[in-house]
This record gives sequence, C-alpha cells and structure tokens, in this order.
Amino acid sequence: MFTSYPKKINPILNSLATHTPIDFNQCLISECKGSDIILYNMERGRIAQLTGYLDVSMRDFTASIDKIRENDQKATISASSIAENVGAVLTNDNVISYIGDGYERVLLHHYQSLNYLKQKDLEGAGVEVRRANMEQEEALKRFAKDVENAQKQVEEKKVDVNNQSAIESKYAEMDEIAGKVKNSFQNAYTFYLSGFIYELINQPNDAYIDYKKALEIYPENNYVQKDVLRLAESLNMSEDLDALRNRFQVGPLKKSNSSSGGELLVLFEDGFAPQKQEIKIPIPIPSVGLVTIAFPIYRGKWNTPAALQVYEQNNLIGPTEPICDIHVLAVKALKEKIPAMAIRQIIRAALKGTSNVAAKKAFGDLGTIGMSVLNFATENADQRSWLTLPSNAQILRTSLSAGVHKIMFQQTDGSQGFADIEIAENSKTVFHVIKTGNQFYTSTTNFTRQSIASSN
Repeated sequence: MFTSYPKKINPILNSLATHTPIDFNQCLISECKGSDIILYNMERGRIAQLTGYLDVSMRDFTASIDKIRENDQKATISASSIAENVGAVLTNDNVISYIGDGYERVLLHHYQSLNYLKQKDLEGAGVEVRRANMEQEEALKRFAKDVENAQKQVEEKKVDVNNQSAIESKYAEMDEIAGKVKNSFQNAYTFYLSGFIYELINQPNDAYIDYKKALEIYPENNYVQKDVLRLAESLNMSEDLDALRNRFQVGPLKKSNSSSGGELLVLFEDGFAPQKQEIKIPIPIPSVGLVTIAFPIYRGKWNTPAALQVYEQNNLIGPTEPICDIHVLAVKALKEKIPAMAIRQIIRAALKGTSNVAAKKAFGDLGTIGMSVLNFATENADQRSWLTLPSNAQILRTSLSAGVHKIMFQQTDGSQGFADIEIAENSKTVFHVIKTGNQFYTSTTNFTRQSIASSN
C-alpha cells in the first residue's frame, strides 16, 4: 500500500533489458497470492512468454483470467470489496484490489492467444481472440456505466464541481497523447491477430471482418490495407473493393507462388509500457482548509514508434509499421478514469480534513500533528498498471521463397538481432520479436498445410 508499484517491478524490467535470467520459482510468487493476483499474474505471464516459458505463461494468464471472471460474475458487492472501498477513502486507492483496465484485459486474452498460437493449438488461439474481441465490447459498456455512476456520485455526495474541474485541469498535459485514439478499449493489433488466426483456421469471412475493424482503428497501416483488399477481392466484395481501392490507392497483397514459398508475418513489440507518476493536488474543503491528495499521472512526451528494418543479406525485406500504441492506450485509460477518480479523491479529502478537525478537538495541537502525519504517510497515488506490456506493437507481412532465410533486423538506435527463419512451401510463418532495452527476444512458429490440418 505504501510502496509505489513501479519500484516493485523495475528490477524485473532491468533484468529483461539486460537478458538476466529470471527464476520463476521466486519471481512475484508471494505477490501472486495477494489481493492483486490479477496484475501480478499478468506480469509473470508476460515475462514467461517473452523468455520462452510458455507453460508458465499460460498458467499465470489463466490465473488472471479466472480471477477476472470470478469478479465479474459476482452478483452482489461482497463484504471484502466494501471494506476495500472504505479503506481507500481513509487511506489510498492502493488498498482496492486491482481489476485491470479495459485495454489490459483485452491484451491478456491477446497474449494468451499468442501462447496457443506458438504451441500450434489453433482452436485454443481462436477461443482466446474471440474472448479478446468480446472484452473490447464489454469494456465499452463498463466505461459507459462508470460515467453514469460518477455522475450519480456527484449528485448524491454533493461534490463540488469546481474542485472536480480543477483536478481534471491538472491532466491537460495528457490531452495530446490521449487524443490520438477514440478510446482505450479497442486496438487494431488484437483485431489483426484475430484476423490472421481466422485465416489459419480457414474462416476468411471472419478474418475479413476483423481486418476491417483493425483498418478502421489504424487506417494508415499499409499491411492492414493490403490484407483487407486481398480478402475483399478473394471474397468477391466488389463494392467494398472499389471503395477501398479509391480510398487507399493500393493494390492487393501479392500472392506467393504456392510451389515456391509462403508468407512471413513479423510481430514486433518495442519497449515497455509507460509508468505512472505521482502528483499532489491541494483541495479546498469548507471549514477545514486545503487538504493535499495524491493522484497518478502520465508524464513525458510521446515519440513516434521506430520501425524495425528487416533485411536478408543486406537486402531490405521491409520495415514494420505501427498497429497499436500501448503507451497511448494507457494514457487514454487513465484520462477516462479521471472524472470518477476525482470524485473519490474529493470525498477522501473531505474525510481526512474532518479527521484533522476532530483530532484537534480531542487532543489539541498534538492530535492535529499526529493525524496530519498519518494522513501524509497514507496518501499515495495508485501507480499500478501492467508494466511489462510493450510501448507499441508493429507488423510486417510479406511473401518469401521456400528455404532458410538468414534474417537481420535493426532499429535506428543501432540495436540489432539475427535469426534463421525457415519458410516452407505454401506456409504461414509468425516471427515474434520483442525488444527490451537494447536486447531482443525472438520466437518463430511455422504453419504448413499439414500442421494446420492436424490442428483443425
């Protein structure tokens, strides 16, 4: 409750950035048994996935998914959740069990789907991307309900709207970044992965629908444009095809010669998600004066994602292109929560101010000093979020000849990596690249006709 979440996770991020081995018999074990099991298991699942421990990753992600489902299925508010919210009013929001932001819940299923994909379990992968897409819809509903509940709180608690507006104004520095997306609940990366999996299980109509959703969210991605055009053509969507060609002025993805090669899909994930910082805002309380309350905020500028240049023997295969900016989603998610958070903090400020007055009446100046020290010590912003997520995700999709390809990939900062990728005839190969600091973690999964048939 009193130690900021980033301080707990940063040593692990440093280990990932330096390729230092992580002992999963020790990593976050005790934390995964506490009230924040959803968050800590998401962290462990992500760490295990990028370091190649898929079984560990799947178990940890499943633990988070099961706990989220359990929470969502509760028909009434439990005594423990009431106690948590009372504790939050008296201390800080860190005492409330972490339930996961909408974008995190979506990406939880997204990465579990990737685990299944890496194990060539297309049925399991399909289940998880469907759950991810359902979660995107549910997150939108929850947001609408949270906005409604916040408004009710304003009326019931007679919250000073001037204080609320003053708090919200402190977040103006986040507006430019948050404004890059309509909401934090939907992302093109998940829809694109869903479309790719649907193609693998021979459901082109469903693939087309999800590729179109990805295109709607991230229309500037050329690879998404080409895939939508390609399927519109193969599915005889003549009206869509004409409109798309006029809109983007590009042709369909070149088809690989079935007798000589297959497709390569590069999934590139760069960096780590942003970390919240703490700011303290004085709130005027009638008959009390100013009470300082801690708030979380994202600070720092947004940078255009740097492409990964992919080469074979000094010949450029192509650059990756952004398809999802998790940095932006995280900022937007916090921005969406500010109205409700401001109300909760104003109520807490009033209670803390009242406690100071009561302590002074009962114990004089000594009581005031003691209560002020207690309030200051317990006033910490909730800086929790899924920090091992990437800062952004990018894709590259192309056709390559059959055989082993010696690949080199690099970014403008000079960091580079190498991999031998085997392309089989008439296959689809997924090359997953994760960059942490100047280090890369990679994995390759090849889907031939035979492996697809056996999985289906």
